[in-house]
Amino acid sequence: MAHQLNVTHQSAHTITHDRTFNGKPLYYFEDGLVLEYLEKTDRVLTEALNQYPRIFAVHINLNLPSDFGGDYLTVFTHFFRILESETNELCKDKYTDRTYQYQQTVIRYIWTTASESTSDHHHLILLFDRDLFQNLGTGREGWGRFLYKKVRKTWDRVVEANYSQPCSGLAYSPTNEGFELLSDAEVFPLQLNEFFYRISRLAKPIANQNDHRNKSFGCSHDSP
Repeated sequence: MAHQLNVTHQSAHTITHDRTFNGKPLYYFEDGLVLEYLEKTDRVLTEALNQYPRIFAVHINLNLPSDFGGDYLTVFTHFFRILESETNELCKDKYTDRTYQYQQTVIRYIWTTASESTSDHHHLILLFDRDLFQNLGTGREGWGRFLYKKVRKTWDRVVEANYSQPCSGLAYSPTNEGFELLSDAEVFPLQLNEFFYRISRLAKPIANQNDHRNKSFGCSHDSP
């Protein structure tokens, strides 16, 4: 039997107060969650797992300068393009002359504007191919921390290019710890449920109804 959602309609979005989505638990929010955002989140996660059976996910908080006057959507577009290009180059260099067959990677992502914000604070989930990236980083710097550092520096650099002033510390994570999804492990169903519960909070409706209200959530496109 298909899962029945308890939904109400609000503005251009459908708000659900259900506690599960496709069998996965949802974060509880008094005002409900946006069904369309949950559908896109589930699609991105499914595509990532279909392509990469072992995923390393990171959650980054992204900020823009309080007086930033540019288009933050342009910043995001530039950021994702640079991050994917540079991480691919790093992997290509790392796996030169190795037995591991390097393939061009796709970084899948989900982002949302913080519900209490206008356009200067965002939450970002990045999904990396764990098997590909686990050999990055050297010495005392593990590959997970290496990725976090790479993401933070790339965001600062891209914002700086669109802001024309030095920028530093605009991206951060409270713990620098990622979340692993290992589809070949016995604990995978539990991992998947816990992870989806965590990221479902990105589907909270945005209270501020400004010019960007229909551009407060974004995700990576379908697989080529």
